[in-house]
Order: sequence, then C-alpha cells, then structure tokens
Amino acid sequence: MTAIDSVADKLTEFVHQYLPTAVHMQISVQGYDSQSLKLHAPLAPSINDKGTAFGGSIYVVAVMACWGMVYLRCVEEGLEPDIVVAKADIEYLKPVNGDIVAQSVPAPEADWKVFFEKFAERGRAKMELRSEVVINGEVAARFSGLYAILGNKLD
Repeated sequence: MTAIDSVADKLTEFVHQYLPTAVHMQISVQGYDSQSLKLHAPLAPSINDKGTAFGGSIYVVAVMACWGMVYLRCVEEGLEPDIVVAKADIEYLKPVNGDIVAQSVPAPEADWKVFFEKFAERGRAKMELRSEVVINGEVAARFSGLYAILGNKLD
C-alpha cells in the first residue's frame, strides 16, 4: 500500500463512520493522487423510474468528490478538519445510465497554499472546488461548491 492509498483509506473510514447515505450508495474511492479524487457509486442503489441515476444521487457523489478532496488534503497536512459546504451548484447535462463516477477538477496548488495559510492564521478557511460526473466519456454533470474548514478536531 502506498502513502496515497493510506490517505485515501482515511476517507473510506470517515464515510463508513459518519455518512450513512454514502454507505447506502456504496460510494468508494476509485483514485486519489493529491491533485484529484475520483469516486464511484454503482447505479443500482440510485436508479430511478427511467433506468438512470437519480439526480440527488449524482449530486451526492459530485459533492463528495470535492468534500473528499478537502478532507484528504487536510489529512495530508496533519489536520482532522471540520468541513462544511457553504455554497453548491450543479448542472445536469446528460442522463447517467450507468455507474456514477465523479472526479474533482484539480485546483491550482497556489490555491491550496493560500487555503492552508488562511487556516493557520484564522483557524478557518474556504475554497471553491469543482467536480464532473462523466458517463461514456462525456460530462453528464458539472458541480461547483464552496467548501470551508471551521476548525481542527485534533485541537
């Protein structure tokens, strides 16, 4: 197991302990490299009457791809953050007729640096992140959210 895998396992542990909706949806980490997080959820727990993924389920996976990115970057910084979504927006472009796969869009490293500097100064920080849900090589949904960390649970 690599150090990255070990960090990604922390997200899985957190989800299983605190997020029953994500557990029910069977959300799992498909990839993480400190720049982007890719999450996977099978279609079956989220299927609607049209045979496609329920819009709310698409939203949950898209939100979690960014939330998880904040969480994992904080873990890498030695923090156990208290994270909230302050603002969120999603655009549904195509039906998702297969598993829901959402990937966070890499944010500039300079933005992460400012984020952690503000947290060190003020004990709180916020950052905008984006994710995309892709099906058959095409973007099916675009998500953007403003994420805030309000403290460190280890303090």
